Amino acid sequence: MIHSSSSNMKRLFFSLLFLGALSFLPGKAYADCQTLYGGGQTCTSYSFSLQKFVQVPGQSNFVNNLSINDPKFNMSQTVNFQLIVANTGSNNISSVTIVDTFPQFVSFVSGPGSFNSNNNTLTFVVNNLNTGQSQTFNLSGKIASSGIPAGITCVVNQASGTDNNGDTNTASSQLCIQNVVNVTPTPVVLPVTKVKTTPPTGPEMLPLLALIPGALGGLYLRRKSKYNFEGGEK
Repeated sequence: MIHSSSSNMKRLFFSLLFLGALSFLPGKAYADCQTLYGGGQTCTSYSFSLQKFVQVPGQSNFVNNLSINDPKFNMSQTVNFQLIVANTGSNNISSVTIVDTFPQFVSFVSGPGSFNSNNNTLTFVVNNLNTGQSQTFNLSGKIASSGIPAGITCVVNQASGTDNNGDTNTASSQLCIQNVVNVTPTPVVLPVTKVKTTPPTGPEMLPLLALIPGALGGLYLRRKSKYNFEGGEK
């Protein structure tokens, strides 16, 4: 009888020790947990998920991330994003507030809600998200036309959501921008080559000058022949 009582005490002791250890284990915290009378808590399983996608440059498909080895965006090019909010819990969610932060070098173009240019954030509310339901939102931005470092720069678009119960979730997408610097070649200016101009009395005239004595001699003989013919010797 004493042995049975001792065994029960040991089992009770280890049970209390096990329950105490469980209380220190990490778990998901819900904003709508309530403390029960006599100890313990009851929590309603409201939860949602966020997924962020970016469209591949020059293609129609969306992916989670674009690495440095994937297609890259060029300066001044439009970039499209998709954000999917899904109710993964067992109860309906009345509202989820989304804050989407556009990355550096990407300016806001279009999307739901209101955009704050001071912190580059877009804020909108998803209403009445039923259990198992999801909603997809399209956002777009534009790559800057200047100020991007030469080479390849990768940036991250970050989104966060908070539902009406205080639960939060985040999602992000990476994209890379290439800035190819076109170096204009410097023109090579060669020195001007001076061209020597030979004056009219230069070497070209020498052959003509050599003909002058012959011409004079011929003229003399012609005049002498004429003289002899007209009144000279018979």
